[in-house]
Amino acid sequence: MAYEFKLPSLGDGVSGKVTEILVKPGDKVTKEQVVLVVGTDKVDAEMPVDVDGIVEEILVKKGDEVTEGALIMRLQVAASGAAPAPVAVPPESTPAVSAPTVSVPAVVTPAPPVAATPPPATADNNAAAARVSPLARKRARELGINISDVRPAEGSARISYRDVVAFVKQKMDTGSGAPSGSGMARKPLPDFSKFGATERKAQTNVGIKTAEAMAYSTNTIPHAWITEKADITKVEALRQQYKDQVKAAGGSLTMTAILTKAVASVLRNMPQFNASLDVETNEVIYKKYINIGIAVDTPNGLFVPNIKNADQKGLSQISVELSEVTGRTKAGKITMPDIQGGTFTISNIGGIGGTNMLSIVNWPEVAILSIVAAQMEPVWNATTQAFEPRLMMPMTIGWDHRVINGGDAARFLVALKNMLEEPFLALL
Repeated sequence: MAYEFKLPSLGDGVSGKVTEILVKPGDKVTKEQVVLVVGTDKVDAEMPVDVDGIVEEILVKKGDEVTEGALIMRLQVAASGAAPAPVAVPPESTPAVSAPTVSVPAVVTPAPPVAATPPPATADNNAAAARVSPLARKRARELGINISDVRPAEGSARISYRDVVAFVKQKMDTGSGAPSGSGMARKPLPDFSKFGATERKAQTNVGIKTAEAMAYSTNTIPHAWITEKADITKVEALRQQYKDQVKAAGGSLTMTAILTKAVASVLRNMPQFNASLDVETNEVIYKKYINIGIAVDTPNGLFVPNIKNADQKGLSQISVELSEVTGRTKAGKITMPDIQGGTFTISNIGGIGGTNMLSIVNWPEVAILSIVAAQMEPVWNATTQAFEPRLMMPMTIGWDHRVINGGDAARFLVALKNMLEEPFLALL
């Protein structure tokens, strides 16, 4: 009997691009065998079949955009083979893909339309008379497109995800405009070879998704930043004192772990930094959970896993979990649960250097904390009337000015600074 293998869920509303097809027509496959790899803006997910059979037809090709429920291939299976719903397997050795969760059309490949039987076409076949699939409406909202500007495909009265993607591609290709989240229309590059030798290399999937997400965030969020310095002399001494104890528990007592705990404590008292903005309803969504995202630098790109419910965990537990998720991320084994659900992001490049950094907010979050290298500086002690050497760490908060004002941003940094300088405050 024939069996249709359809793409399982990649996450709520998540689409992906076919990066590898591991079988061909005529191949015999067994249950749980990986036949396809789909790259999303989160991970590269391996897709196993859920039946034994023979590949009859493959209905996608490398580079295709696919969404949940898309028909991937047809197989011939034994008549008794009733198949369960397919399940995605977390990646093992395939490099993961990370970045904030929204794509903008830097590279757009039309995806299969949502599986449905279209009704008869309307007489004028215009967007006003057409129905809109939920996925198409969601994608248009993400890209800042007025869905009434999109026309359905010829002969259809239903606007599909594919129609939205085609509309964006036409806008970008013709230079006739771009959706509000994608910036200005593209200009052609000059011929750089006129000035000397050049080399072209294809941008990685990680690079493409990061560029899309950063362009979207930059063009939709009115950013603002403010910087403060924290005296971490005392907390660094405590870190050195207790790092072996945490190491024995399986973790690494890093400044990032300490910041995660401190930020979680501040967020409990300042929920506007742990929120998202719904622009359609003009509502601010305050999240009752605190999941701190940690930007991780790897050879494959930047990834942002998060520590779930960080406000409910002790520093040792956070240190252990952070060591584990960072290890998986650098090994290319990050999973969707590691990535999803972040509410606030910390980006710490102190181990590399720098004197200041203005990070882009990780949409749909509304704030991000940037940390650079701490330096010994002379600080005036009013009690002793003398300068003293102190370890000073610059911190910059970036925020969405639609949700957070400058006064609150300054108060956030002052609260964090006080907590780092007097660690006992975290217990109060």
